[in-house]
Amino acid sequence: MIRIVRGRSERIDDLQPLWESLSEHHAAVAPHLQELGATRAESWPIRRELYEGWLTEPGAFVLVAEEADRPVGYALIHIRGPEETWKTGPIAELETLAVLPEHRGRGVGSALLARMHEELRRDGVEHWGVAVISTNADAVRFYERQDLVPFTNSYLGRVPEARS
Repeated sequence: MIRIVRGRSERIDDLQPLWESLSEHHAAVAPHLQELGATRAESWPIRRELYEGWLTEPGAFVLVAEEADRPVGYALIHIRGPEETWKTGPIAELETLAVLPEHRGRGVGSALLARMHEELRRDGVEHWGVAVISTNADAVRFYERQDLVPFTNSYLGRVPEARS
């Protein structure tokens, strides 16, 4: 039985193994990004610092999916201001949705999103967004089923060498 609990920074340490499994998954679904640099052996300290910052912001929270008191997934959300061009209120940014590999495909991610929607409605937030690695086909399909509309395309690359 999966239980989902809401928390803040007191849950950060519970997220490490979940983040590490997601980071490994990212490397597997996006080998072309090795052009940017080698995969980090230790990405957790960087992500942890981001989480510490986001979870101090008003409205930010983490939802942890637990099975037998063991974290098996989480969703970390923080709130940004309204969209500048279109009339929206505050927008919830789903920064991370991670589920342990052995629990993927079992509805944990969907349950986390359903709970996220409940929490956002309760908090009066009407819009949300998420960024996905473009080659993460399973995640792309998952979010397309959420009635999200394409918003931006992001590009990442190296600064070119100076031309002589």
